[in-house]
Amino acid sequence: MKVEVKRIVERIENLGGISDESHCLSRFYGTPAHKRAGDLLIQWMENAGMEVFKDSIGNIRGVLKSPRAKAKHFVIGSHYDTVFKAGKYDGPLGILLGIEVAQRISENAIELPFHLNIVAFADEEGSRFNTAYLGSSALVGEFDEIWLNRKDDNVHTLKEVVEKNEGNVTHIFKEYIPKEDWLGYFEVHIEQGPVLCEKDLPLCLVSSIATQTRVNIAWDGVCGHAGTYPMHLRSDALCAAAEFTLEVEKIGKAYNDKLVATIGKLNVEPNISNVIPGVVTHSLDVRSPDDLLLAEITKELKYKAETIAKKRGLNYHWEIMQTNPSVSCDAQLKAALSKSIKKANINSLLEIPSGAGHDAVMISKVAPVSMLFVRCKDGISHNPLEYTAPEDINEALNVCNNFIEEIIEISNTKNK
Repeated sequence: MKVEVKRIVERIENLGGISDESHCLSRFYGTPAHKRAGDLLIQWMENAGMEVFKDSIGNIRGVLKSPRAKAKHFVIGSHYDTVFKAGKYDGPLGILLGIEVAQRISENAIELPFHLNIVAFADEEGSRFNTAYLGSSALVGEFDEIWLNRKDDNVHTLKEVVEKNEGNVTHIFKEYIPKEDWLGYFEVHIEQGPVLCEKDLPLCLVSSIATQTRVNIAWDGVCGHAGTYPMHLRSDALCAAAEFTLEVEKIGKAYNDKLVATIGKLNVEPNISNVIPGVVTHSLDVRSPDDLLLAEITKELKYKAETIAKKRGLNYHWEIMQTNPSVSCDAQLKAALSKSIKKANINSLLEIPSGAGHDAVMISKVAPVSMLFVRCKDGISHNPLEYTAPEDINEALNVCNNFIEEIIEISNTKNK
């Protein structure tokens, strides 16, 4: 195993051991484990020769500066927060590959025609506040001030969490890279699906990223004694949520490969065995490669929720937490990435869309984006069984180094 690959694998294991839970990997935004992971990334970036700082939202930002006047910024990034019961590779693999690219440039004293930024985004998953891309939104100046009032399950606001971690909320709106200063963005990520395993390929190009809408739904019924309240008189919030959940599943199956819909988080109050549930809140996550279809289905699901609430004699509240359009990867960057894959002696140039969201979604608002998928065993992700073999990491690192060389060549040609 090459020393660089060995270092990446060891660092993945180190980060995988930093968790807020003793029995699994869980590193939500703004927690003690999240801070420890960020501090370690700062150390590794500094060791790689970068100037490093942590911004107010919690992004870890390392940079190798170009000596050229008016140089633009090229960013390699991914995230270091996780879901609950997470795998080790989702997010950190892309960060660590970027650090190795920067270290190679630093050690070989390669003059850059652009500022190379390696960014570990503080929050991509949205696990704590149900708002994804907190980190990347701040980097591009798209952070929404209303998010500061969002609350987690313990009723802590995002503003409180930022300040507890020594961030300045007013600085969040100042610490971005202006649109005119961007050159491009590159993200490496595990595939989180089975295609590469089925094709027996180590990696592939990403063509696009699906559109996504996240909704919080609350059902307000009436609590009552489980033993004395007649069934036909009940306004059971959980039954309403259950009926809606089955409607979501029906729609997802009806549209099959055109759409996916998930209810993954559920809170029941008072959550006592002998009390009829009075309030139920849950998430709704709907994704599709088709923006118009997603909008139509979201509207249809809201109508179904309204119908269920009316039929069952309770109230419901529908709050769209976040919606993002589909994103196409940049043609010029894809061409450079294709060339880089060929130089690494990988014969196939498979190109697939991403159903998962990535920080590239937010970056695409200001800059051209590109992505590389790396094979993960059996396509498993968001799961402790998540795994990418060192051999595939090695292939990805070769492509990353080739890709930056291509971007350097393209930039030098333009500057002549």
